[in-house]
Amino acid sequence: MRPRRRKAADLLLVERAVVCEPVTVEVDRPTAARPRLTGYWRRGEFCRVLKVIDVRPEVGETYYRVLTDRGAAELRRYRRVDPRTLRSAVAWEVCADLDAVEIPRLR
Repeated sequence: MRPRRRKAADLLLVERAVVCEPVTVEVDRPTAARPRLTGYWRRGEFCRVLKVIDVRPEVGETYYRVLTDRGAAELRRYRRVDPRTLRSAVAWEVCADLDAVEIPRLR
């Protein structure tokens, strides 16, 4: 007889504050087609990404809901165009601070 596995709790994400703050994101393989987020620098502090909860692609941008060692946040990846050279580059920003509440599953 196998021992029963305990089901993981569900996460409820509640938006605490809307922010628009540029950050520097670190990835594990920068040249890969789909690099994995490892963390980001915000206000001089490093926030290590523990888990990517949700990825939501939209036209011209992608939103990532992440769980970090300092809480939960929503990151936005978009293309920024330089007005002088008209070259585009990838930019990141934190667009929301989230509260993560665990909801235990019933049997």
